[in-house]
Amino acid sequence: MTLKTSWARIISLATLQGAISLTWLVYNTYLPKLLVGYGFPASLAISLLIIENAIAAILEPLFGSLADRREQNGKLRDHRWISTKFGFVSLGVILTSALTILIPTIFVFGDVFSSVRWILPGVLIAWAMAMTVFRAPAISLIGKYAADSELPIAMSFLTLFSSLIGALKPVSQNFILNLGAPIAFSISSIVLLYATVMLRYFEPPITINLAVTDRQPILPTSIGLVLGMGWGIAWGSRCLLETLPKILKLHQPQLDPMVIACIFLLIALSAIPGGLFAAKYGNRRAMSIGIITTLIALLLIVFLPTVLIITLAILLIIVCLTWMTNGAIPLAINIFPNNRAGLAVGLYVGGFSAGMSSFNWLFNPASNLTPLLAAVFGSIGLILAGVCVWQSHPIEQQNC
Repeated sequence: MTLKTSWARIISLATLQGAISLTWLVYNTYLPKLLVGYGFPASLAISLLIIENAIAAILEPLFGSLADRREQNGKLRDHRWISTKFGFVSLGVILTSALTILIPTIFVFGDVFSSVRWILPGVLIAWAMAMTVFRAPAISLIGKYAADSELPIAMSFLTLFSSLIGALKPVSQNFILNLGAPIAFSISSIVLLYATVMLRYFEPPITINLAVTDRQPILPTSIGLVLGMGWGIAWGSRCLLETLPKILKLHQPQLDPMVIACIFLLIALSAIPGGLFAAKYGNRRAMSIGIITTLIALLLIVFLPTVLIITLAILLIIVCLTWMTNGAIPLAINIFPNNRAGLAVGLYVGGFSAGMSSFNWLFNPASNLTPLLAAVFGSIGLILAGVCVWQSHPIEQQNC
């Protein structure tokens, strides 16, 4: 039976993705301030992010796979929602929301916990681990909500909501800090809970399936390709987005942060056209074009940093960067068996997290990333991602 795309469910899932991005934005904004206020050096923030991303590289595939198996076993036994991926989403969101409230509480009542100095870093790491419980299972739901041919369009809504939050980062940090930690963390927790309730409202009824689902084998090469694609995209996009503001500030030292925010906003808005292009002309083709264009743009701004060339590179980035990021998860889902979407998403997010962890370790602080190093390491990452995309071939899925 052919799966029909449910746009209401996709929008609710995109809302949850946006809520996750908002929570991370608040967390990253306050992390150095919380650590300094608790007597730790600000440099510990980068170390924590390295550890958290390294943990995510392991736990994301694990929880994605566990959610897949739980759903398959649940369908054979009963039809309660707790036996589906949504059970993992609910558990992870509840844990994350509780820890989100606990983080500023520990900071505000620091005197009470002063005897256990490392409680704050411990809770911060626990918070990041709680996020891994539901992120891959939640995103993998897109495989249930959208037909294979429309997966890139569906994914573009998740990219749009997430990127819109990211676009606010250059201009929102002072506003978030002015709110104060208790209010900012409470707002992000409430938004996360609301998005989960909204997703639950649109979650389709669960039907009992007494038939045993055929388990197609997972090829080791598929695992390696998805991990490599995540790692490569992480390095390529991070090198590009770290370098572009630096190059712009070289030409205009008093650059208004609003300019950077507008560029990121335009990149976010290009997600939907990118998804439409991928659905019409093929996801692998769109991703390949996006990767090649991103590589060209990175090399242009590093080696030919004139005003005209930088303007051209920015236009290329605005148009084509999301072609690369939109298609990664749909491609990962399509090269894995239909009942292992959680594992596919978990492997991609895990590879991406491993890339971010290694990047932060190599370039700590980020000011150590010179334009030349960005060109070298960004090119390595994008070439790796391109090879993985080109070698990835979707398998026949049996939607039922």
